[in-house]
Amino acid sequence: MKTSHQKKKNHFVVLVFAILITGCAREPEPIEYGGDECVYCRMIISEHQFGAVLVTSRGRSEKFDAVECMGAFIIDGKIEEDNIYSLWVGDFENPGELIDATEAVYLHSPNLTSPMGLNVSAYSSDEFAHEMMRRYEGEIIGWDKVLDLVEQVWLPQWGR
Repeated sequence: MKTSHQKKKNHFVVLVFAILITGCAREPEPIEYGGDECVYCRMIISEHQFGAVLVTSRGRSEKFDAVECMGAFIIDGKIEEDNIYSLWVGDFENPGELIDATEAVYLHSPNLTSPMGLNVSAYSSDEFAHEMMRRYEGEIIGWDKVLDLVEQVWLPQWGR
């Protein structure tokens, strides 16, 4: 027969486990388009093709209206890199769906404008990204190049 102390200990272990599971979500929270505010520029997130989410190591979802705001948030040191669990961007081909930002294929095209003006769109499909490049011109790039563009082109436009 379990003692009162053992029962309390078991309840405590179950409670801690439940808090850890629910308090440390690792998937990004869905963006509420037209309702959520970008944590970087404070604009309402409205375009389904361009939203982005940074999930912290504690499971918190920081939401952005475009990949350039998420990149600037990281570059400006608003979060330490070891506190980043994952990065997500809107899939241009499938509006409202989030894809891993580090694995996405990006198109940088002046003919396909993004909400904050860097003109970068993300794709889960390399084939579709190239199709969009043929249609809109531009350059196919990866995540590292997106960060370079944010730092060297976009942030200086905003006086940073």
